[in-house]
Parts: sequence; C-alpha cells; structure tokens
Amino acid sequence: MRLPAGTRDWLPPELRRKRAVENELRGVFERWAYAEVQTPSFERFDVLELGLGDVLAQQTFLFADKNGTQLALRPEMTTPVARLVSTRMRGAPLPLRLSYVQTAYRYEEPQEGRMREFTQAGLELIGPDSADADAECLFTAIEGLDAIGLGDVLFDINHAAVVDGILAGFELEPAALATCKHLISGRNVVGLRAFLAERGGGAAASDLLALVMTRGREDVLGAARQLCRSDAGMAGIGRLERLLARARELGHGSRITIDLSLLRDISYYTGFIFEGFAIDLGFALCGGGRYDKLLPRFGFAAGAVGWSLSVERLLIALERRHSTQFGVAPAIDVLVSGSDVVAARERAAGKIVRIDFERRSESELVEEARQQRIPRVVLARDGAVRELDVRW
Repeated sequence: MRLPAGTRDWLPPELRRKRAVENELRGVFERWAYAEVQTPSFERFDVLELGLGDVLAQQTFLFADKNGTQLALRPEMTTPVARLVSTRMRGAPLPLRLSYVQTAYRYEEPQEGRMREFTQAGLELIGPDSADADAECLFTAIEGLDAIGLGDVLFDINHAAVVDGILAGFELEPAALATCKHLISGRNVVGLRAFLAERGGGAAASDLLALVMTRGREDVLGAARQLCRSDAGMAGIGRLERLLARARELGHGSRITIDLSLLRDISYYTGFIFEGFAIDLGFALCGGGRYDKLLPRFGFAAGAVGWSLSVERLLIALERRHSTQFGVAPAIDVLVSGSDVVAARERAAGKIVRIDFERRSESELVEEARQQRIPRVVLARDGAVRELDVRW
C-alpha cells in the first residue's frame, strides 16, 4: 500500500532521532527566551492568504468544510504566528519572542529535502525594527545549527534596501525593476546583461553585474556604497557592516558572507535577509529575515524578524555527515520478570524498564540482558525478589 506523494512513515529509530533534533532546537529557543506557541494545522484560507506570496498560495492545500468555508493546511508558520499575535496577543508588551516546531504542508513536487508534509521549526521576534533584533535573529540560527552538530553551515546575508538603492540609479519602471530583481536573485548573468544592455548598459551596468555576482564582506559593501543612490540603501549597508563586526566578536566572522543577489521573496522581505547552507547540499538549510509589512496586514502595527528551517533537511545533512549524535536508542536500565510491582517501582525511580512476559529461566534472562546490554535483571518468583548479575 502506497502513501500519498510527499509523505512518509517514521520508524522508531528515525522518529527518535527526529524528536532529539527538535528538542535540541527547542533548548536553543528557550535559552534565548523564546516561548513556544502552537496554531491549528488548518485555518481559513482568506486569513492565511494575507501573508502568502503567489508561489506559496499556489502550493497551499485547499478544501472546504460542510458550510462551504474555504480552509487551508498551513504551508508555513510565520503567517499563523502573525495572525495569533494580532488577535490574541495585541496587549502583550513588546518585544515578543515566539518559537514553534510544527508540521506544515505544501503541494509541490517531492524530491530530496522537499516534502509535501514536513516539520518547520523557527522563531519570530515581534516589535523592534533594529539592528540588534536582526543580529539576534541570525545568531539564534547559527547557535541552533551548531547545537545539532552542523557547525560547518555557512551563511549568506543581505539587506533588501541595498539592491534597491543600487538600482535607483537605473531609474527603472516598477515592472522592469521587479524583472531586474528576479534576474539578480536567480544569478542569471546572461539575462541580466541583456536586460541592462537594452537600457543603455554602460559602466554602471558592468559594475552592477560584477557586484551582484560576487560574494564577500567589507569589500562587497565598500563597492555597494559607491553605487548606492538612496539613504535607505546606505543605512542597510551600515547595518550589514555592524552585523559583520558583531559576528566576528562571537567567532562567526568566517562563516558569514555578503551576497547581494540574495533577495528571497522580494515582495515579502523588507530589510535584513539571510540563508544558511552546507556546501554538500543542493538546498538551503534555513533562512529568514525582516518582514515589517506582514503584521500591519492583520491590523497590528509592529515590525518583525524571524527564521525557519525544515527538520527533515537537517536530518539529511546529519546523515551525509554520518553523525551519530542523535542515533543512539535510550539504554534499558533493567529487565524485570515476574512482578508488576517491582517494574512500577523501577519506573518510579526513573529507570527504563523492559518487562519479561514469557517468565523465562534465569539463564535465558541473563543471556537476553547480555545481548541487549541491559546491566540489571530483577527476578520475582515465589514471593522472593532477586537481582541477577549481568556481564558482557
């Protein structure tokens, strides 16, 4: 019997590893003072649609209830959290630090690292429109991936206003500006060169081509400063410079690179943007940024920055590295035979207990314990309780 495309079963060892990764992430969220929230798996589509771009809206599973209301399985968690904050937490003091580890659903072509049912973990920092909040967003992501053994993940960062400030010098119409950004985001050198040539090209076009196709740090920001034609863009460059300096203080400097082609969803993100990736994987492991226009759509005037990841993608990365950090089954402390009372007493003491239903002989129990590396056997027979010695 086949499962629906893009879904999977989780066998005990697989699920144990998945839960361990999720709990490790929860621990990082808690240490940064983020409180976990939970929202329904499905909501009204007209509500979710307020926060979804065209692509996610098309990938949303839709259905109707018996009253004809159009409902949707959530394709991501940021929009439900924005709805939650704007309706249930309007009076809470800002900033709000909220986290989640929840299942999400997207109707897309299944492939490695891309499922139709997946677990999304992440956090949202609601309130401050500050460089401090942007830095906290990035550093929580770095610590989260480090905590699960992915300390080799690299991060590209950008600021949406920087590219806007550079493109301001080309005086593009809105439609042409959107086309240009899509070409930059796709690192489409041929298409971007042809696009700029149609509009006069020149030295500025050559400089733009070279800049958006180059990763770097202060060198890239210095070149961007020469081309930027807006105050907002210059402010964005300043924020990125300060973020790099703070990252160096924490020892993260070598893992963070400026990539001006990193635009993600240009209709959604309004400032700082980042992605985390591993060299040996063909997809990003995490990503996020500032999205100050989302909560106002729900009638709540507040800025926001956050990030998310797919837990399944983390598991693929750990498997590629042959990591055993989360692969060991819980050790069984004691094998009990012949008494529910003794077994209950052991569990009450915090022990992991396996019960023998077959009432096997002493030698058989000791042999099983030896094979399963269980250090203790407790045998209750004829009113007597004995502990058997197990060595391996």
